[in-house]
Amino acid sequence: MDRDLFTAAYVPKWGEQLKSLADLALKEPWRFRNPAFPRKHADYIILEKYINGIFTAQVMAYQRAISQQEADARFFIRSGYACFHTGLLTKRYKDIFGYLEWNRNDWANQEYVLRGFVDDSHPFLKKVEQLPQRPLTDVRAEEFGFRPDWPIRVNVGHILDDSANLERIPEPARSFPNLPLLLQAGVEIARKTAEFIPSMVVPQLYGGAIQHLLPICLNDPNKPDLAMTISRMEGFYAGNTCLTLEMAYSNARLLAVPTAPWLAELVE
Repeated sequence: MDRDLFTAAYVPKWGEQLKSLADLALKEPWRFRNPAFPRKHADYIILEKYINGIFTAQVMAYQRAISQQEADARFFIRSGYACFHTGLLTKRYKDIFGYLEWNRNDWANQEYVLRGFVDDSHPFLKKVEQLPQRPLTDVRAEEFGFRPDWPIRVNVGHILDDSANLERIPEPARSFPNLPLLLQAGVEIARKTAEFIPSMVVPQLYGGAIQHLLPICLNDPNKPDLAMTISRMEGFYAGNTCLTLEMAYSNARLLAVPTAPWLAELVE
């Protein structure tokens, strides 16, 4: 199965499916308070990114499985249908699953059709003898811990020479002649601050591994401009990528609802 939901499955009436899922799940914010630019499905943009990210994570876990039992626990696939755990709960604290069936429409190229999001009592799931587990159950707990005493090696050259990274830096700051020093100083200040406020460091999932997000201030020392992703190495962290704050929230939400104020204030 393809790792991207919209490549793997034809998704009819996606906007309606997002609204239905948001109504079914425990209430949480699924939109940004002041989005950087207009988007389709703006009211559920975080949920949209979350579901596609969880789908990708579950397919990857299925593909890494070393036994059929382990694979079924990640993504249950049988002849004609498949389902995965969304990681969300209903308002009655029941698990929510995404259900897919083989695509019998000649005019759609995808292998599956996404039929909807349901709890375990729905007739869609009556054929599923083993419901998939919640996502990320194989992530090791120690990976979540951040070591503020470890140094962070920032690949400033890569960040500033890479167009995707550079575009994520607020435009006024891109022309600062001392931007390389500001980036490194911002990361070091965030690391030092984390010694006293560990909760400001937020974990995110990327490529099946845990990284950490640090808020980086370039203009106002009390207002983050972007997030730096840092990867755990042997005795140090590597910083190779920066993200907009909206990207950071969406990535962090794959693991849990972000509660760090610098991300929580972005949503409503």
